[in-house]
Amino acid sequence: MNRVINFARLPLLVLLLSAATATAKPLTRADALAIAEEFATYRWRATEKNLLHGRDATGVEVHTPDRAGGHGNPAAECWQPEQENIGVAYKWGGFDSLQSFHAGVRAGKAAGDVYSAEKRRLGSKAVSSTSVGIDCSGFIARCWKLPRKYGTATLPSISRKLRSPSELQPADIMNQPGGHVLLFARWTDAAKTKALFYEAAPWSKVRAKEYTIADLQSSGFAPLRFRDIRDA
Repeated sequence: MNRVINFARLPLLVLLLSAATATAKPLTRADALAIAEEFATYRWRATEKNLLHGRDATGVEVHTPDRAGGHGNPAAECWQPEQENIGVAYKWGGFDSLQSFHAGVRAGKAAGDVYSAEKRRLGSKAVSSTSVGIDCSGFIARCWKLPRKYGTATLPSISRKLRSPSELQPADIMNQPGGHVLLFARWTDAAKTKALFYEAAPWSKVRAKEYTIADLQSSGFAPLRFRDIRDA
């Protein structure tokens, strides 16, 4: 049976779609930084159930970034049970929101899963379905309000490369394809040689930390800007 189209209704449909598009708010730099700050200052409590150093229920090896884990990070950057912890835990392949991270911790899932060379080799096969948290590129995707997770190798596809790190503005990134990514917050010196960045640190959590631009460049980091971001 041929479908009859009521052309009289098309103008109304077009108007409704146009109105929906018009009310969609573009991402601003302030939006992205506010999200980053929420992840970095998020307060949560864990129990022994959220600890895991071994294989999860699906056979994936997991190591939570807790203080007893022995991963070399300062104790203040790792979490411990029965204490107030600050900053969402890092998880290889993680893309949790604050809400899903909270729910996962409450449900007794492993809180985070640190980076390792073996996880890099295995890629998505090393992502645990029974742990919660966020990784470096998942964190950027949340800050940029992306509908899905991107990796450090695919973030450039939705960004444009800046001519120099000196052009960095809040919510731009320094990206190392196949490695790590940082969200630029602000310059910390007038010469623009050092800056404060937000990141999901591979051995601990979401945090704010100062980096020297020359060190980042020598490690292969490049300045990128999300194509759909607005100044205000």
